[in-house]
Amino acid sequence: MKQSIITILAILMIAPLVFAQGITTHQFRRVEPQDMGEYLKRETTYWQKFAEQEVKKGNLTFWAILQKVGGVGQDHAPNILIVNTVNDVDAQLDWNSVGDLFPDKKMEDIGTNAISKNIGTVFLKSQGNHIEIPNVDPDKHFNFVKIVYHNPKNTGKLLDFEANKWKPMVQKAMNEGKTVMTGWGNARILHPSNSKFQYTTQSYDLFANLKDALSQYFSEDMEMADDFFADIEDNDSSPRSIGLYRIVSVVQASPEE
Repeated sequence: MKQSIITILAILMIAPLVFAQGITTHQFRRVEPQDMGEYLKRETTYWQKFAEQEVKKGNLTFWAILQKVGGVGQDHAPNILIVNTVNDVDAQLDWNSVGDLFPDKKMEDIGTNAISKNIGTVFLKSQGNHIEIPNVDPDKHFNFVKIVYHNPKNTGKLLDFEANKWKPMVQKAMNEGKTVMTGWGNARILHPSNSKFQYTTQSYDLFANLKDALSQYFSEDMEMADDFFADIEDNDSSPRSIGLYRIVSVVQASPEE
């Protein structure tokens, strides 16, 4: 069962997507359509149990499987996003120990490498800005997430805007029921940084259903100053990259852990 994505852990995501402690990775994978059912079965049957074990050990604080919705290049583009947050990025998880949890299963029936391909990995650090609607019910309200990568001219300027203007405005809209967003947060991208991946920040928008994720974010009676975006006007170096995902499964530590 998906649990509340709280501030100190912040996924999908996620977020996804989004922790006050530790380092988060976004691992993009390609799974062929004919293998998707089996792939998701293995992730939620075997690897979810492994994630639960690592959370209890204190090695992981968050794990999630997200499935891409729509997009272009669907015959070759990554269609799975795995989100992991670890307490110690230098401590390697013993992924092979998953077999110990299922002694009656062969590793070839548990593993996913044979039916998926790793496309890339991004390292992130949460800005600790996660917010969500009042009285949130994760199973009801956290089912889809938009992962947004930003390439600003001035990274600090964007992060300041998001923390000091965007976040309080969205929280107010959530409290007043004037947005379809059920959660939001952001992170700084630590690695990579090259000509093929120039993004320096990431944010995520959570939604209860696909209709809301595809709708206008704010209600028509939502008031916003004409100069609201003045601080970041012309601050984009290139268009944002936005991916829409279905939240398949989430494991996370409780506040006490």
